[in-house]
Amino acid sequence: MNRGLLYYFMIPLLLFLCLLQSTAVARLKIAGVKPDLVLLMVIIGTLLYGLRPGILWAFIAGIGLDIFSGGPLGASSLAMMAAAGVAGLGHRPLSRFNPLVPLAAAALGTIVYAVVYLLILGTLALAGWSTLNLPLFETLRDIVLPVTLYNTALMLVLLPFLNRMPESQDL
Repeated sequence: MNRGLLYYFMIPLLLFLCLLQSTAVARLKIAGVKPDLVLLMVIIGTLLYGLRPGILWAFIAGIGLDIFSGGPLGASSLAMMAAAGVAGLGHRPLSRFNPLVPLAAAALGTIVYAVVYLLILGTLALAGWSTLNLPLFETLRDIVLPVTLYNTALMLVLLPFLNRMPESQDL
């Protein structure tokens, strides 16, 4: 098994990024949109090391996001695990060295994460456990689409670094 240093430092890195996401990432806003660094790191880890560790990292990162942000506990974990599932498709069958694979994983992962998270929030509101009322289509247009573009652009910037990371040799 050939695992790079990133594999072993992923959990502390994700928890640090959760804290950063909840505090300082607001300074990276462009036109009112901030990137989702935690989600991007989970997608990168999943592309490098596969679905199994990606799901575990997504679960831990989601709990960290919920703890630091005050959101419903577990909502980010479920949404992040769904996004890791999408990114896991690019681990073996598709090569991460093809630039379209990480870009598609970032775009689709962001959309899946946002839709699952919004569905969870909507379900909690319908059940009467939350008073939050988000108009779904306006939220998708005004928040999810710009964040998807931002995350995909960041993945484009990170591609040279991603391609230098050692690939997992797990079968």
